[in-house]
Amino acid sequence: MMLQNEEARVRRLNYDDDVVAPVMAETKLFQEKTSNDVVDERSGRSRHQVEQIEEPWYTKIEQVEGATNQSQAEQAPPTSESPKREAESNMSLNLDNNHNNNTTGKKSSIFSSISKSALSFQDGDKSTTIPLSELFPTLYAKESSSDTATSSFNTDTTDAVNPEMMYDARHFDAYREAMAAVMSNEKMQRTLSKFEKRDEANVELIEKLKEWVLSDHRVIDEEVVGDRWSKLEKHWREEWMVGGASSLMEGSNGGNDPVSNVMKSELKAQNELFQSKLLQADEGDDQEGERDPQTFNQIAQLLFTALGRYCAERARSVPMEVAWYKVKESGLVLPKDTISTYLYVVGTMGMGDSFRMTTGDEEKKNSSEASISEEVVTYHDLAMKPTESSISLRVKAFASKGDAKTANELLEAFKKRIGDDVDNKEAIRLRTYLPILKQYCESKDVGAALAVFKQMQSISTVILEPENYVLLLASIAENGFFCSNSPPIEGALDLGLNHESGPELFDELVSEMADDVLEISSASASRLHNALAIGFKERPENNLKEMHPLASMPISRQPAKSNEVVACRISLDRSSGICPVTQAQQRLIVLEPSQRRQLHDDLLTLSGEQFSKFAGKRDDETPERATEELQKFSDWLDERDGEPFTAILDGANIGYYMQSFDKGRFNYHQIKFMVDTLEERGENVLVVIPNKYGYNSFYTSKSNHQQLDAEERTIMNDLLRRKKLYKVPPRCLDDFYWMLASVSDQVSARKEVDLSVANDDSSGRWPGVRPVLISNDQMRDHKWELLEPRLFRRWYGCHIVNYNFTAFVMGECVDGNEIFFSQADFFSREIQGNQSGSGKAWHFPVSDWDLEERFVVRL
Repeated sequence: MMLQNEEARVRRLNYDDDVVAPVMAETKLFQEKTSNDVVDERSGRSRHQVEQIEEPWYTKIEQVEGATNQSQAEQAPPTSESPKREAESNMSLNLDNNHNNNTTGKKSSIFSSISKSALSFQDGDKSTTIPLSELFPTLYAKESSSDTATSSFNTDTTDAVNPEMMYDARHFDAYREAMAAVMSNEKMQRTLSKFEKRDEANVELIEKLKEWVLSDHRVIDEEVVGDRWSKLEKHWREEWMVGGASSLMEGSNGGNDPVSNVMKSELKAQNELFQSKLLQADEGDDQEGERDPQTFNQIAQLLFTALGRYCAERARSVPMEVAWYKVKESGLVLPKDTISTYLYVVGTMGMGDSFRMTTGDEEKKNSSEASISEEVVTYHDLAMKPTESSISLRVKAFASKGDAKTANELLEAFKKRIGDDVDNKEAIRLRTYLPILKQYCESKDVGAALAVFKQMQSISTVILEPENYVLLLASIAENGFFCSNSPPIEGALDLGLNHESGPELFDELVSEMADDVLEISSASASRLHNALAIGFKERPENNLKEMHPLASMPISRQPAKSNEVVACRISLDRSSGICPVTQAQQRLIVLEPSQRRQLHDDLLTLSGEQFSKFAGKRDDETPERATEELQKFSDWLDERDGEPFTAILDGANIGYYMQSFDKGRFNYHQIKFMVDTLEERGENVLVVIPNKYGYNSFYTSKSNHQQLDAEERTIMNDLLRRKKLYKVPPRCLDDFYWMLASVSDQVSARKEVDLSVANDDSSGRWPGVRPVLISNDQMRDHKWELLEPRLFRRWYGCHIVNYNFTAFVMGECVDGNEIFFSQADFFSREIQGNQSGSGKAWHFPVSDWDLEERFVVRL
């Protein structure tokens, strides 16, 4: 019965279930492996034996629940402090009124007195406030010489704290705010109160922990902590020097290898030193034997685990400056999840080498001192094993010190360990390679930069961005390797390139870029312009001048000379696609047959994946049904006889166009108006509509019931009779149907005839590919992000035609109503090179310029 009650109690402690249990389990496993030879002074048994036979820590809570704790200690008056400290002490915490009245007579610790609302994880609570000096009296009290022995961290002296032991004020303020929020969380208060009730000695222990956690100075001198940490870093580097990168890739294997054992030994020694200073008692204190250092460690682990999560969730890295030192000086054994969280915080929030612990004497720091990020990485890799995240930070650290070669060796060793499994969660990403590439480019080692870039291109999980291509091109350009008759780049041919330097190398690299990315930013355009201006500075054919990186690039309209180097912003002629500076004409790059087939197949797959999201879950339907229905539609298009469709209509988009007024409805008159207009222009139309709009009554998109009138029923039935209206099967998404129709081969109907319309068509049809898709849908739905970006953009640019007309009211419209079409692109909005004089002119679409504007380069 007692066991059942205890299990029920544990289930009620949500925070314990979610946080404490995993922490305790990992800590206990670690302690078992490091403390087998430590004999417990109370029982004579080894600590390992004690842990095996004693009940879990939380099972003792019931035994002492309800017992009277020591009376609450009198609060000391606040100290006379500097204005800054006095201001700090007046910071307020929100307190719940329920916690202000202590009627039980029990001693209330710091954790049980902080309100569940005080600096809690929820904002907006309004309640009574009191200053920190009242909430944390011992931290803001004057310590008499008689009190110093029990409440200060150094029992050997009553002198003021050495300024060099103080944390940087800005870092500590941010840390204290975060830690106060963690401690005041309701679940944390409840968890910590259980520790207090479990053992009377824990009340004083927690008070000591509270003082240390919120203390603005160190317990252990930074040099002592630094020396011990240097041993771990030295051991890591010795393993590197002896066995190379591959010797470090196997990791700790669960804690059984020598690498992990070295860390265990050092952390254990540090924890013993720390606790000997912090937990020493007054002379003659009969409770010295009652204090349990492991309980202290367990509570500290809970707090710093929660603090790491707090910082990660709020993108706050500054508190880690103090938190990480406290972890180091106390020799805490952090759980794996917590180490990963700390790794995330220091790896993604810009700490690294830019922040270091402040001792008050900056001259004492030397350049070899490890950054916080490197220390967390060392802790992570020695406690577990290297991961992509930790290797990424280690690579960044090497590269930031100018050692790109070592960084690359480490990365290559890691790459060999994980193999070619693209589904491996440790697969190498762009962020891991990028610091190496940047370092080689900054050091003007163009050959090495080119080699690393080729490695990046060969890895499927490294998704290159336009800026990465521009970084490499700008580095090569600045060093003059794109000039005619420039010296070759060492090793370029060995990398599989056909050219070692000159304009031909630029053409080759940009051709690869055009296959991978679609556009660049204006910042990248300016970067490339300035790089070419520097590289061609001494060349007579160069008229380029460097511009301020933040200045807007002006539009050039003056035609360039045949041998002139061009790198400028231009606006293409919308009707001809001709560049005014280079006279190169842009092409409309259409989908190749293989690309049409790929897009067709991707739509079939995507329809099944999106079925449940669109239609909801039903036991009698599966995603396979959506794929099967779409395949039936595709087969119908291929097998039907008659004239091929040249215009596909998004029926729902047209029927609801401009119908947001009170009497607006799904309007079949608008669909007929569109069909008649396109047929007059020589197009053969197919209207695709969701299933429900193919009946005489239905619910509209506004959930209003609509009944078709006689005229609307006549329009619908006429389209069905002429087989120009296709009703999408129930619960299937119509978007996939009209999109697939636009790329269908229509094998039987078109008989391999090219349906495209020439520029000089005499019938007045707008030029371009067929079928076109008539829709104002902006295609911003997230589902389209699952399609290959180049195929999607190429399809969108070639097939989509927008429209505009005055909306109908029922069957009425204004006299002279006319549809205005915005035809599909006349030339493609993607990177392309076209003949210009004796060379090639490359036109780059720029994401934050107008649609017709390009950045053009001709060398």
